[in-house]
Amino acid sequence: MIAARAAALRPFIGSTREQRLATLRRLLRQERRAARSGLGYDPSRHAALRRLVAELELPSRSNPDGAGTSCKEKGRHAKHSGLTQPSFNFRPRGN
Repeated sequence: MIAARAAALRPFIGSTREQRLATLRRLLRQERRAARSGLGYDPSRHAALRRLVAELELPSRSNPDGAGTSCKEKGRHAKHSGLTQPSFNFRPRGN
């Protein structure tokens, strides 16, 4: 359902990357305001807008040095990706 909403929104968000990002950010602000007020909020539209923004913010394959946005969140898969490093040495207490 979210993919269908994103596909339906795609033709109306602009022609250049900058126009699309500006339009999507404006629409996301409207969705967040609607979510706070409780009037007119559509969760699937919000998810579709976030998906479109994520597509535009992905680093391109033609950019090998990785300059672009990087994800530094510590989510549920962070321990497998090397993002979290323990900052302490655990020693069990002797009784």
